[in-house]
Amino acid sequence: MTGGNEQTNTKNGNGMLKKIFRFLKGMPFSFILLGIICAACVLGSVIPQGQNAAYYMDLYGARRGGLIMAFSLDRVFSCAWFIALAALLCFNLILCSISRVKGVAATWKRTRSIGIWGSWVTHLGILLLILSFALSQYTSGEEEIYGIPGSSQPLGDTGLSVTIDSFEVKLRDDFTVEQYVAGLTVRNGNGESISGEASVNHPLKAFGFSFYQNSMGWADYVDIYKGAEQVKTDLICTGEYTYPDDLPSLALMFNKFYPDFAQAVDGSLYTVTPLLKNPKSLYSIFYNGNLVSMDIADPGEAIAVHEYIFVMRDPVQYTLIVGKTDPYAWTVFVSALVLMAGLVLSFYVRPWEENRRKENGKA
Repeated sequence: MTGGNEQTNTKNGNGMLKKIFRFLKGMPFSFILLGIICAACVLGSVIPQGQNAAYYMDLYGARRGGLIMAFSLDRVFSCAWFIALAALLCFNLILCSISRVKGVAATWKRTRSIGIWGSWVTHLGILLLILSFALSQYTSGEEEIYGIPGSSQPLGDTGLSVTIDSFEVKLRDDFTVEQYVAGLTVRNGNGESISGEASVNHPLKAFGFSFYQNSMGWADYVDIYKGAEQVKTDLICTGEYTYPDDLPSLALMFNKFYPDFAQAVDGSLYTVTPLLKNPKSLYSIFYNGNLVSMDIADPGEAIAVHEYIFVMRDPVQYTLIVGKTDPYAWTVFVSALVLMAGLVLSFYVRPWEENRRKENGKA
């Protein structure tokens, strides 16, 4: 009697495992995973990625910002649950493809209908696309540099250095931006160099990297005097600050630059045109981390603070360049071609073959 119960329990357990296995390799599970992954991708596109917790709290409020951090929505594509979902989908597609390939091959041998492979190739394309995207994400790299024409700096720890030879903002007649163009020279550790232009959507390719013109801004030279003696000269971009070396607790921050300064009736500041017609710099003075003053200065105007004088002069545009490398980007392209081939077989070739067979049957 006991042995019979054990056999029954074993059969029930095996039956349950078979049901779970069928579900894991079935299409319903695929659609569930795809739906969740697509929703996650939408969230990852809408919510800015890679910021600190304070950023999300300020932007979305304490409650929603807390949820974003709790569910790792600040780094959707690299968080554990997203990777787990992608792995499950790959597992599902592999099982589905393996379990169906014999049946599809048998049908093809009987009918010689190439369209019968459509669904199987589509599954294969999705699987390859996920795997190639993951490979691309984990082997790609990105580095940023910024500076004014004539400046050179290393590209992270890649062994490359980048010189910004020139930078131009091309304007239309209405002063809207037509294009940003940076002239670059990239050198490797062997002294070899490649020169060319990088603009928006038209990168310069050199030594396995693609160099993109990303953004621009303004920088000021700042001379610091202690009494009548000049003690320091610095070049700072908007958002940066400088200070006397012997008194680092006293700092000048370059808040914003107005090429063609104007002030509205309500007191708000703006620039009339992007041309250097009436340039002014908005600055802040800090002492021991506390804001002391904020004001507007003309180029060359003396800003006196205690025994120090700051002079902001010679505004110049700087450019931000992004260098990207993705050695396996081609695998994403190939995977997309496989996916497209599967869709064509499913929605065009197979219906055409079925219609032709019906016509031949009628004939």
